[in-house]
Amino acid sequence: MFNEKVRAVLGARALFDDNDPRIEQKWTELIDLLSKNEDLTLGFLKECSKTELSYLSEVFEDVAYNLQSKRYIELLYQLDKRYPDLELKSHIQIAEDYMG
Repeated sequence: MFNEKVRAVLGARALFDDNDPRIEQKWTELIDLLSKNEDLTLGFLKECSKTELSYLSEVFEDVAYNLQSKRYIELLYQLDKRYPDLELKSHIQIAEDYMG
């Protein structure tokens, strides 16, 4: 159920051009979903595709701020190693900073 909801929002997000102002609504939906339950979020991240992860990187910081979770940050670093070509490290470092 959770994974399907996240994938539905990601699918809708993927249809928008990067300059489309409606993208922010999808970001808000993703942030809300991914900030509700740390375990569900970590489970989704462990199994998401490379494309899904690239879209999710747009909201890493806000989710990190809301979750305040070391496990979340550690998993993001693992995913960066799995998909080095996505160049997630700068997003992750900013997300880490957002944790205060």
